[in-house]
Amino acid sequence: MASVLVLPLVARDKALGTLTLCAQRKGAFPDAIRQLLGVLASHASVTLANAAAVRRLEEMATTDPMTGHLNKRALETEFEQRLRSAARFGRTLGLIVLDIDKFKTVNDTYGHAFGDVVIKGLGAVLARCRRETDVIARFGGEEFVVVCEQTDGAGTFLLAERIREELQRQVFQSEHGPVTVTCSLGVSAFPGDGDSRAVLFERADQALYAAKHNGRNQTRSASPTEAPSDAARRSPVSARRAPKAQTPKIARSA
Repeated sequence: MASVLVLPLVARDKALGTLTLCAQRKGAFPDAIRQLLGVLASHASVTLANAAAVRRLEEMATTDPMTGHLNKRALETEFEQRLRSAARFGRTLGLIVLDIDKFKTVNDTYGHAFGDVVIKGLGAVLARCRRETDVIARFGGEEFVVVCEQTDGAGTFLLAERIREELQRQVFQSEHGPVTVTCSLGVSAFPGDGDSRAVLFERADQALYAAKHNGRNQTRSASPTEAPSDAARRSPVSARRAPKAQTPKIARSA
């Protein structure tokens, strides 16, 4: 190129990049043209900075800052959209509700800062176990939700078990030494367990309560027939119970 002009893109004293213009004609950018292009580059810088700020605000409004997953508000919107899509196209949709076992006791024993480390650790486990189309959200406190597109109850149950086993293998380092934690999970699926967000959450919550009530560190399904055939049948809600994990040596309930 015979002529090249490079203009900085700067907004609020922050460098955003450069604008590079090329021309085959020599001397294509005289002083008057450079001044005009400089003004245009300045306006472009402000526009880019404003767009980035809006994007950050959108992320702050929809993302849990501790884990980087969706927050409750964003999850409810996302779930409704995916549920409508599943109903329209005749597809299945799985739901997992989970929380950390005896988390209050973990906080009381090791401190809230360590509790935050455990929550972040579970968030990382969910990120590793998720499929590309799965939606993960921190629903509040130590409770998380996973929405699984085009997944029936049995497939959702298997994903829940993978999450549970992965968390059980994690070792967290505290001031008092290594600590392992477990989680309990409840599973429901559209359309077999309900056709609305409220009903599917209610069924998954009931399954989660059954997992807690029957010893924790297990996955329960709202539909007995949707769990894998080797799952133990201990109640009207199906289960696959894990071997007892090396949970923190804290006997108090939470």
